[in-house]
Amino acid sequence: MLKAYRGPNDSDGGQAFIHQVDSVTDVSDPLLYPDVCRNFEAFDALPEAVYLIDVANASILRANQTACDELQMTLAEVCQHTVFSLQRDVLDLSHWQKIIAAIRQDSPFVFVGRHVRKDGSEFAVEVMSRFVCWQGVEYLLSIERDLSRRQAVEDELREREALLAYALNEATDGMWDWNIVSGDVFFSPQLKRILGYGPYEMPPVVDTWKNNIHPDDVEIVMTAMNSHLEGRTTRYEAEYRLANRSGQYIWVKDRGRVCQSDGQGQPVRVVGMVHNIDVHKQLEQRLRDLATIDELTELMNRRAGYSAFEQVLKLASRHKAPFCVALMDLDFFKQVNDRYGHQVGDKVLKMAADCFYQRVRSSDVLMRWGGEEFLLVMPHTELEDARTLCEALRQQLAQSLVVHNGEDISVTVSIGVTTLTAHNDSIKKLVKEADTALYRAKSLGKDRVVSF
Repeated sequence: MLKAYRGPNDSDGGQAFIHQVDSVTDVSDPLLYPDVCRNFEAFDALPEAVYLIDVANASILRANQTACDELQMTLAEVCQHTVFSLQRDVLDLSHWQKIIAAIRQDSPFVFVGRHVRKDGSEFAVEVMSRFVCWQGVEYLLSIERDLSRRQAVEDELREREALLAYALNEATDGMWDWNIVSGDVFFSPQLKRILGYGPYEMPPVVDTWKNNIHPDDVEIVMTAMNSHLEGRTTRYEAEYRLANRSGQYIWVKDRGRVCQSDGQGQPVRVVGMVHNIDVHKQLEQRLRDLATIDELTELMNRRAGYSAFEQVLKLASRHKAPFCVALMDLDFFKQVNDRYGHQVGDKVLKMAADCFYQRVRSSDVLMRWGGEEFLLVMPHTELEDARTLCEALRQQLAQSLVVHNGEDISVTVSIGVTTLTAHNDSIKKLVKEADTALYRAKSLGKDRVVSF
């Protein structure tokens, strides 16, 4: 364990020095404590960044000049931070407490992460930490090394041709190597396979990649790439849609890093990996659909439809635009279930939903309201036009059939329609009026359209 002691002349303010009491003889690591930092001149002369940290709350108590220079901050600014705000990869107090526990098990403890400069840019670091005590109080002493200086290690890795050849040809991820100066890009055989190309296809230029990014994703991808090239992030990373050989878009996760710079520090070469995440994205979309789409009819469910209803109603009210709502209920549907069973009833519901969906306009909102009821929201629609559309839906359904065991099954629909006025400007009131009109249609013999 390391301990700090006062010098023999305690009365003159105390010159601190370090005594190593274990078998390690390296005493170059400075031990800084709040009441002796001012007298420890060697601290600021060290070429590596050093931090003294409060164990309990991760507050930065002191840092040397190297740390301040790397962070582009003054000492006062550094001491206003915590580990959470300076270290990108330490997430919160719970995470910090787990790191502290790990340090107690294995000290000195090495952690690799990313520090954040004053301007928000990042740089990779390796941090070695151990506990120190001063006058009965425990602190954490961390020495940080800037990994961006370790060019020699990266050069050695690039020389490992066998490993690189295996990664290029056998890894599940596709790899790319971009020469920024010439614009040439090497696409690995696996990347070409992911996109459906043969080993001698895909012109080795950057536009081969850029021109196949989905138009809606280009800005996001290029912003991420430029942020890395300009040194604001330690790596390039983006999820986006990339066209394959057949023109279909697949979701990929793309990661890369500058591996070579010129004499002025400008990047000249970037390498990266592309991972196919299309199946994962499809699953995400499926889960979202389950939350918003009625599984049987494939229309919006009531929750999602209500939200869409609310949005278009606000716009109609704000712009005083015509707006109509129709509540539709299948006639004698219970008899279909009782006679043919619920499986046939489900087919009838699906047939009705398809029938309605084919005739409504792209601006309309159609949803399954519940049971055999459907709700149709018609923005920018006068009442007479809404009645005309609903009459077309009624006639279309009357002509549609479900065949079961050689028997034709048909259903009709009763529809109640209402329009937005100054007195019914809420979803609750509009649906209530449409329901009243629907009840009137039922009482008049069903299979008809009635206005409120």
